[in-house]
Amino acid sequence: MLKNAISSEQLNQIKKLYEASFPKAERKPFEMMTEKQKEGLFEILAIEDGAGRFCGLAIMILAAGLALLDYFAIDPRRQGSGMGSVTLQELRERYGSDKIVVEIERTTGPEAEAAENARDRIRRKAFYLRNGMVPTGLLVDLFGVEMEVLTFGRELSFEEYYAVYDSVLPRSMTDKVRLV
Repeated sequence: MLKNAISSEQLNQIKKLYEASFPKAERKPFEMMTEKQKEGLFEILAIEDGAGRFCGLAIMILAAGLALLDYFAIDPRRQGSGMGSVTLQELRERYGSDKIVVEIERTTGPEAEAAENARDRIRRKAFYLRNGMVPTGLLVDLFGVEMEVLTFGRELSFEEYYAVYDSVLPRSMTDKVRLV
């Protein structure tokens, strides 16, 4: 179940999992995201099980008519339980299949195949493909990390994709979003 994270307890749980799940080079300042949430440009969502226990996070950027799943993590103790697939379905219902965009670390090419987390990248891509997402053909350099862009079948131009970041981030950051 997705819940808008508004309590300090929820935000603390999310921040802890966020910092543990994503490399520092790929993380945006958490405080910036909470400020942008107040403006309606980000949604920081807690993922909970049926008993209300924290299981993960989904952080969305809502701009330019798209819902970019910027960060998505399930607590390692809950991975493999189907919680990720259920959450993706809930996101589809919440935002609509035609609006959701996901970025994953590049899975092909010599550097990607030699990466320390190459298996994780492939496993992550397989998860999204199993859940109905498809590659857009866009390969982007996002703050120095090459990412593949996926959707639930929506065609997406680089200009549409870039507009999401251009709407919410300062120019000093959007200059680091490029088509490869």
